[in-house]
Amino acid sequence: MTNNPGGISVGGNVGGDFKNVQGDKNLQGDNNTQIIQGQGAASTEEQLTKEQVIELLAKLDKLVRGAELPEDTKEEATMYLGAAKKATEKEEPKKETALANLESVAETLETASNTLDAGKNIWENAKPIILKVAGWLGAAAGSYLLGL
Repeated sequence: MTNNPGGISVGGNVGGDFKNVQGDKNLQGDNNTQIIQGQGAASTEEQLTKEQVIELLAKLDKLVRGAELPEDTKEEATMYLGAAKKATEKEEPKKETALANLESVAETLETASNTLDAGKNIWENAKPIILKVAGWLGAAAGSYLLGL
């Protein structure tokens, strides 16, 4: 037998239909002649549209501009937000560019929240928006944003 953590191992002669519909790395077979391996979506959350993401970025921008933060912190965060929004608005969104800028926004706001009392409030409101947008942009498993 082979190592198959979390799956089903079957030994010997097997005939007929084999179906496993629970968990990741599902196998579907037809009399053992064709096997297709698939992985379902990890989330039941509805996928955002590009327009919704642009609206979320605009909401985040408004939140930053209205926050009680030092002007240089606001300026830095809004600059990165503007670049993320511009990359997202392209006919074919430049998701990697937008994601890199969104990470910079998150780092700026998180740093402000750790050093300024006023920054804590904005971070609590901004973080859920950032995470939603990051999911749409396809944040990779090693991304700074997924560690938030």
